[in-house]
Amino acid sequence: MKKIISVISIILIIIIPLQSFAINVPGYEGGIQNENTYKEVIFVTGEPIVMEGTLTVKTKEKDNTISEQYTYKLKNIAKDAELSRTIKMTETLTSNGGQTSSSKTLDSYKETIEIGDKKYEAKDDAYQWNQGSISTDTPLNSYYAGDWSGRKTYVVDKSNEVVNVETTGSLVGYDSPWSATETQTVHMTVNYENKEAAGIKWGGSATIETSYNRTKDYAYGENPVKQISFSGGYRITEKEENVLKYSYDLPNIKNNAVSKGRNTGTNSFSLDTNPIITRLNIPEVRDVEGHPYEDAILLLASMGAFPLNSTSLGPDSPMSRGEFAKAICLSMGVEPEKEEETTSSRRKKNQAVKVPTYTDVGKTHTYYPYIEGVTKRGIMEGVGKGRFDPNRALTKAEATTIIIRLLGFKSLAPIGNYYTGYTDDKNIPLWAKDSIYVAKELGIIERGGYFYPNKEITKGEAAELLVNFINYLQNNLKYDYRENILNN
Repeated sequence: MKKIISVISIILIIIIPLQSFAINVPGYEGGIQNENTYKEVIFVTGEPIVMEGTLTVKTKEKDNTISEQYTYKLKNIAKDAELSRTIKMTETLTSNGGQTSSSKTLDSYKETIEIGDKKYEAKDDAYQWNQGSISTDTPLNSYYAGDWSGRKTYVVDKSNEVVNVETTGSLVGYDSPWSATETQTVHMTVNYENKEAAGIKWGGSATIETSYNRTKDYAYGENPVKQISFSGGYRITEKEENVLKYSYDLPNIKNNAVSKGRNTGTNSFSLDTNPIITRLNIPEVRDVEGHPYEDAILLLASMGAFPLNSTSLGPDSPMSRGEFAKAICLSMGVEPEKEEETTSSRRKKNQAVKVPTYTDVGKTHTYYPYIEGVTKRGIMEGVGKGRFDPNRALTKAEATTIIIRLLGFKSLAPIGNYYTGYTDDKNIPLWAKDSIYVAKELGIIERGGYFYPNKEITKGEAAELLVNFINYLQNNLKYDYRENILNN
């Protein structure tokens, strides 16, 4: 038991920096923020004004209901503008299988904008807003999409001047252990009318696109000195990039009067967070120098996915099912089974003792916490008759299927009979064909040639597969959720 407890302690130290993390989206007005600053663009005067300041968010959760309060304090000194806004809303969550639907409604709203000698005010009865979204969970990632609409009316100087702002918006995002991205698109129409002065009115439109991204990047650094016990090591850098892009088609206002022509344009700005750096452990493995997969092996060993204190790994030896379960847990932030209290005084009354899932993987087994962890998340499963067979070598087809199961992307494969593109396509087991095809299309495995699906995967090949998967989460998935939207 002491051995298992010490193993769990190492696990927690390693995986805490790598656990999945959700994006903290700053409100629902099309803005971005970092640790200290929040920025958004307003159009109530008929021109874009970038407002900057602070946003405070308070959240309370009870059962399936989340109450949120957003408080904004913003300024633009050059435009002599100040904004104060308080929003309270309620989110109701409904789960159905692996999906969760969200419905958000506005409880209260108050906003005041002062620009020069004019004051724009909007209150509860002048703002209608609602949002609906749906999220789905895979064994590793979550994906979500949603839409909202709103209508807001500002009264200017408590007079008959009004500005109506209507918005429709959409969002799409994902959350993974190595990156998380949400991109919002807001379409806005702005209409001004002076009800006392007939014919004085104008209209315009704007589109705001915001993207919030967090990424964990890894890098190897050589030590600048020679007289040290290790030549270098890996570090993980976590950072957040926030980008806002806006375009507008507004009236041409000069000297408080609408002139001919239109005021159109595009602009953008960004706010990034200060990077958080974590140094990984230094592995002692020595038999991988010069190996084709040396870098991948050392990275995973630094995370504890391979034995940290072993000098001999055997990079060309087969990867067992138990070893792969451990590598998945420690490289993807999958929580392993925690050690339970063993004394009756610490165990809650009538609490049942957890029985191992598999008859051949008891609680004292080296890979017990990892195998239980991947089984609980639906990442790996047994071989039948209550057994996991932890020492059996994993095939390339099995390893690739597990990777695509983590993503939940098996359904992206074609329907019916199709050719994967590999010379030995006929040797690919039917149960693995969809996953291998998708992994190839995503660039996680090599395209074309021989795949050797039934060959035992080596530890070096497994390391390369996992690092390729990490790179996909860091780059390709983010690109689809950000650049493909912002640049279209």
